[in-house]
Amino acid sequence: MPRRLEGDFDYIVVGAGTAGCIMANRLSADPKNRVLILEAGGNDNWIWFHIPVGYLFAIGNPRSDWMFKTERGLPMAKR
Repeated sequence: MPRRLEGDFDYIVVGAGTAGCIMANRLSADPKNRVLILEAGGNDNWIWFHIPVGYLFAIGNPRSDWMFKTERGLPMAKR
């Protein structure tokens, strides 16, 4: 069950990728700042998330992939 967070935050960082984590780290370096970092997705309790070759099983699998598709277009030479 998701944990409910209460209180006020000085900064909310959306996305815990490389840039989001760096930003949250820098903002939280000042102890007077309260920083909340949000990341989409569930638990990483699938074995393939913890094995380097696991990305082969994760790509195209709805358990780990948002399954978004893009439209073909001229800027990408219709790829």
